[in-house]
Amino acid sequence: MYILLGCGLWLCPARGQEPVGIPDAYTGTPDSLAFYIDSHYVGDAAKLEALYRWITSKMSYNVYPMFTSVNERLIEEEEVCRTLRAREGVCRHFAQVFCMVGERMDIPAFKVDGYVKSGGVVMPEPHSWCVALVDGRWYNYDPTYGMGYVSNHRFVSAPNDEYCQVEPCTFLQTHMPFDPMWQFLPHPYSYPDFDEGTPPDTSGPVFDYADTLRTYLSQTPLQRLVAVNGRVRRNGRPNRLVDYFVQLNTSNIGVLRQNAVYDLYKKALKHYNRGVDNFNEVVLYQRANRRIGKDGLRQMLGWIDEAAAAVDEARQTLDGVKDVPEQYVRALDNLKAAVADTSEKVRMKRELLLEDS
Repeated sequence: MYILLGCGLWLCPARGQEPVGIPDAYTGTPDSLAFYIDSHYVGDAAKLEALYRWITSKMSYNVYPMFTSVNERLIEEEEVCRTLRAREGVCRHFAQVFCMVGERMDIPAFKVDGYVKSGGVVMPEPHSWCVALVDGRWYNYDPTYGMGYVSNHRFVSAPNDEYCQVEPCTFLQTHMPFDPMWQFLPHPYSYPDFDEGTPPDTSGPVFDYADTLRTYLSQTPLQRLVAVNGRVRRNGRPNRLVDYFVQLNTSNIGVLRQNAVYDLYKKALKHYNRGVDNFNEVVLYQRANRRIGKDGLRQMLGWIDEAAAAVDEARQTLDGVKDVPEQYVRALDNLKAAVADTSEKVRMKRELLLEDS
């Protein structure tokens, strides 16, 4: 199970916005919503503004518990479609919609997890918003804060443009990403800097966020989580929210590592079974044919070579398994023993066939 961050909504009424009219027929899926906006607006800034205004004017915030657990295998697109149909959710849902629709319009966009301040005070709940690349520059978008506020445990709709296409330095007055990469600054704010309202230390080495982001884009989900935790731990004394974020990440790293081991086990087992099937073809052919000519020998050698290759692939896959969880140790050991035994049988069978040829 992945454990996901929820969020709170802490916002005072802000200036309004011009409404965006998008026919309901186009708002049921991220593809259809992206198609309509892409067809009716020119330029990435205008497209994202239209998307932001549609989300903030048409959706409602749910005042629900802070943390939610979901199945790790949940398909994000299904969750986005449910949010579009329900027209309600929490910060994570709105950020997912914004990012996915943006990506369908070929605009790079990412969900950012962090926390916020209101009136100079750090709020007690985590939050999620978005960043997007517009005309070569990174901007912040917070559709949750752009849709209204919570008063007396009830959501009040008050769509506004205060959190649409905001420069990183401006956004950092109220929004602090857990991962300093999303600050897009050569000298990121530490957590104490943000919490206490002090400027970041510019005397240290420059943080190459652009290179870090390029690396991030090439990483697996597991590699990303490990790297994020490293950056978070190097970014100053953590507060309670940061500590909890690291704990969640650490739990999810464990989930992904277990999944990675299981996926490699299945891959190795598939190769092994393919090898066994080809080896059995040889055995069955020999049993069915007392006299085997040259064509038959060639056929059997083909099967045995395929068996050898498959079993070797299984062995190489198993060699790549690291950090094995205790519950998988016996199964992996058994498969390794079976692979070694079958490899030896295949080798001996091949030698006998070559002698007969």
